[in-house]
Amino acid sequence: MRVEDYMRETPEKMKEIIQNADQLFAEVRTLNIERMIVTGSGTSFHAGLQTQKLMQRLTGIRVDAYYPFMIDKETFIGDNSKTLVIGISQGGASNSTYGAMKLAKEAGCMVASMAGKEGAVIDEAADYILTVHCGEEKAGAKTKGYYCTKLNLTLLALQIARETSKLTENEYANDIASIEKSADQFLKTYHASLDWINTNKEKLTQAKDIRVIGTSEIYGDTLEGALKLLETMRIPVTGYEFEEFIHGIYNAINEDSTIIILDTGVEPRVEKMVKVLSGWTNSIYVIGNKGNVPDSSQNLKTEFINHQYYKTYEYIIPIQMICAQIPILKGVDPSIPKDPQFHQKLESKIGDVD
Repeated sequence: MRVEDYMRETPEKMKEIIQNADQLFAEVRTLNIERMIVTGSGTSFHAGLQTQKLMQRLTGIRVDAYYPFMIDKETFIGDNSKTLVIGISQGGASNSTYGAMKLAKEAGCMVASMAGKEGAVIDEAADYILTVHCGEEKAGAKTKGYYCTKLNLTLLALQIARETSKLTENEYANDIASIEKSADQFLKTYHASLDWINTNKEKLTQAKDIRVIGTSEIYGDTLEGALKLLETMRIPVTGYEFEEFIHGIYNAINEDSTIIILDTGVEPRVEKMVKVLSGWTNSIYVIGNKGNVPDSSQNLKTEFINHQYYKTYEYIIPIQMICAQIPILKGVDPSIPKDPQFHQKLESKIGDVD
């Protein structure tokens, strides 16, 4: 299957995950938790980073997102019996995530796993198995798994918040309804993105290096968008939060630069920055809501719901669609990694993995 095939499955998988949340989180939501640590590499880390503040807001519990390499014995100072460490690995065999989970268990933490399939290697290091039931995704560049992992983390937080009376039943139901509304909107944004890419495909195919710029509330999505573009376009790509970009990164922009701006409507200086950067490059693309984004064939103006907390299910869709469509025009299959045996060669995954 192709990347876009998995993307089209996303809305239905999201709803299935929501329906099974009460059962999946029945035990873990009753735990006495004072701190949560989410850890994973690449897309898994971005899912944790993107949901970190929302999880903290919902539960009133401190939540940290770390790459596995950042976790060592000094991460777990003092009594860790009320710390829940959540290891994430879409394929379920990340060596570094497994190691971080083992360290956490040795330090006395409670440990949970979130793999994209049952019977995953990282489940062996877990006290609680919280599988992300997104279904098979064999494409090297994960898309469906990213949405479903963010959803799994959000549902964990919602379930804990309801269990501890941080949310009422009605408030819980309202949040679920908002997420489902985003799922219902998914394919509409998918098709709008496809039309936009068809209009701009010739120029996008010629991109030599790309900068993705997003606002702070979708920083995880900004980093994930940059990673997906890098994986599939196989050119230099970096992602920055808006304020960070204007603190020096702009110096590297020239006529060969392609800029993609995720305009959520919270940053009033987007139009001004586009005007300034247009003096250096004519390859600037703004993705945003109708009414916020200037008329231009290079800009994607669509009907985002733009929910305060669940816009994370919207703004990255157009970038993932670039990843699905444009590499093929360059003779690259975005579903297949450059070296399918790379993880085995570097021993970054345990056992035989996809």
